[in-house]
Amino acid sequence: MVELYLGIKWLHIICACIGFGSNVTHLFWIIAANRDPVHRANILRLVKKIDDRMAVPSYIVAVTCGSIMWFWQWPGSSSWLIASVFLTALLATAGIMYGPFMKKWIRLANGETEGAKDGQALPVLARRLTWLWGGITGSAFLILFLMVRKPMLW
Repeated sequence: MVELYLGIKWLHIICACIGFGSNVTHLFWIIAANRDPVHRANILRLVKKIDDRMAVPSYIVAVTCGSIMWFWQWPGSSSWLIASVFLTALLATAGIMYGPFMKKWIRLANGETEGAKDGQALPVLARRLTWLWGGITGSAFLILFLMVRKPMLW
């Protein structure tokens, strides 16, 4: 039984690292896209593809494994665990919101929508999404910190 738990824990850690690593690299790619209007649409498509095929599946596996470990071993009253679950819910909500905005951003970068004609929508959306992605990355870092340190918060 201990071996199974450690296997689940190992998978949880690997998937959390893959998800967090993807988030960090996305932030750098998004900043690069903001600075390079010529290649912006291609960079954003790459970010979306990495997110859809790597980050999201790894977070789903990490949350599943974390839930199994929580019910298996950890008491539900652990403050670091409650904070992690709350932050994970916020992270999931932000990630779900990010997908449609990312598609709109790619369309704007390609000049496919009406908002691209006036030139105002793209910089505003780019700024908002960059801050949103920074928040997602910061939340993922905080969850990793809580997972590793397991501090008593209250």
